[in-house]
Amino acid sequence: MNAIDIILRQKAIIKFLILLIVLTVVIGLYWQFLYRPVITEINTLEPQLNTLKAELSAKKEIVKEKPRYEAELEETRHKLIVALKQLPDKSEIPTLLENISALGKASGLKFLLFKPKAEIPKNFYAEIPVDITIQGKYKDMVLFYDRVSKMPRIVNMSDIVMGSPKKDAGGNMVITTSCNATTYKFIEEGESTQ
Repeated sequence: MNAIDIILRQKAIIKFLILLIVLTVVIGLYWQFLYRPVITEINTLEPQLNTLKAELSAKKEIVKEKPRYEAELEETRHKLIVALKQLPDKSEIPTLLENISALGKASGLKFLLFKPKAEIPKNFYAEIPVDITIQGKYKDMVLFYDRVSKMPRIVNMSDIVMGSPKKDAGGNMVITTSCNATTYKFIEEGESTQ
């Protein structure tokens, strides 16, 4: 006789208890070796899942804002193009300096010194300082500075020092003024400044 035959001859209550014991063992083994490791892994991965969901949500918000970012990028590119137009390239610098000199002469000023100095390289541009000493009437100086400020290129006038007024040979009151005019040029990639 085998174990199954012995169980089949038993009373119904004993068969039920044996079945209950077998089911309890099967469920216990399932719990111990299959279900519990999966639950532990789920509990371990759940914080990562929540983090990834949060990242996904944030990235979806960024994607929603993509048209705005593209518009801002296009506006920034446009501003860069406008700014680069105000920075002359190397070939335009002599002409720009001649224009500044011509504006001074047209304003009735006499140039005593007009000395371009060495370029000062910066990030993507270079500063080109020019020492200037001019002589003329005060109103002519103001007119000159006004005309320079209206040039399409960027020219900063700094370190302005006005001397005492004196009479010239014609009896006019003139002032000798020294200043530093700084203009800028765009540095092409790979270009070295002198």
